[in-house]
Amino acid sequence: MKLRRLGLAAASTILVLTGAVTAATASSSAASLKSVTFAYDFPGPDFELIPVVVAEDRGYFKAHGLNVTVDFPSNTSSTTQFLTTGTAQFGFITTTDMAVAVNVGAPLVSIANYSMRNNWALFAKPGVSLQAATLHKTLLGKRIFSYGDTWTEAMLPFVLRYAHLTTSQVKIITNPTANDLTYLLAGKVDFSTSTTNYELPGFAGAHVKGHLSQLLGTQAGAPNIPIWVYAVTKSYARSNPTTVKAFLAAILEATKWAAAHQVAAATDFDKAYPKSGYTNAYNALGWKLTVPFLTNATHQYFTETNAQWSTLTTALKGIKLITKVASPSTYYTNTYQPAQ
Repeated sequence: MKLRRLGLAAASTILVLTGAVTAATASSSAASLKSVTFAYDFPGPDFELIPVVVAEDRGYFKAHGLNVTVDFPSNTSSTTQFLTTGTAQFGFITTTDMAVAVNVGAPLVSIANYSMRNNWALFAKPGVSLQAATLHKTLLGKRIFSYGDTWTEAMLPFVLRYAHLTTSQVKIITNPTANDLTYLLAGKVDFSTSTTNYELPGFAGAHVKGHLSQLLGTQAGAPNIPIWVYAVTKSYARSNPTTVKAFLAAILEATKWAAAHQVAAATDFDKAYPKSGYTNAYNALGWKLTVPFLTNATHQYFTETNAQWSTLTTALKGIKLITKVASPSTYYTNTYQPAQ
């Protein structure tokens, strides 16, 4: 679902090693801080990591008594394993990953929403008509790119059902290591799938004339629910409530600062991860497009609801991605969130 860059996997390895060296040589003042590890949802860093970067760079973690190391999974499905094995205490995952994990008995719990709405979409080359009313004719027999991530696997069936199509009537091209936009612009696929905050900056950086055609999944049957959340294991939250509260308090302050100082926040990310493989222009635009999704209708960050989890899990059971729907409280808690 996220834009890949050549060499990103190699860069992420360097970043993990650098973090380990930094932690090992930290000043004595850091010894008094509570050390925790935050596992990202992707093998390398990108602009959605900005709140964590700002929390470190601007001193919010330190002010709340934390020394946070960022780690990166080998693939988009490994973050939940980092949490359940204790490799990381905090994680960044999709709500679909959370639902699927809980469905198989993983003791995870979401402690805060990252984003509040669903901005996943279908994309086509400039000039291609992409309208909900004509989706059956538009998609029939066409090639659709997918990274094979849980979110796309969950959202695409809703769109196909809306278009009165089955998976046998389209050709889904799945490649977890490819670049969806490169495939689209090169004509290897007819449509790509991603979120607007990733696809549009990628297209801008490609310097192609025109405007990328897009159709939000929510315009074609997909549920309008949050995509990403911060998560921990239930046992860690019970045993370390003060640490969980401190982490979210620092992240809230950092997120608010980054939303108000978007250019500076993107620059902070560039400085923290100079080998990420992304340009400052990409990071700045990506973060700018992310900010509107960070708050709900009442301008609150983080707050989760029974409705979001009921809507999601009922929908996932309907497309047979999970086998049972648990009560909303099984998936989330707002207990550790700071006052806003």
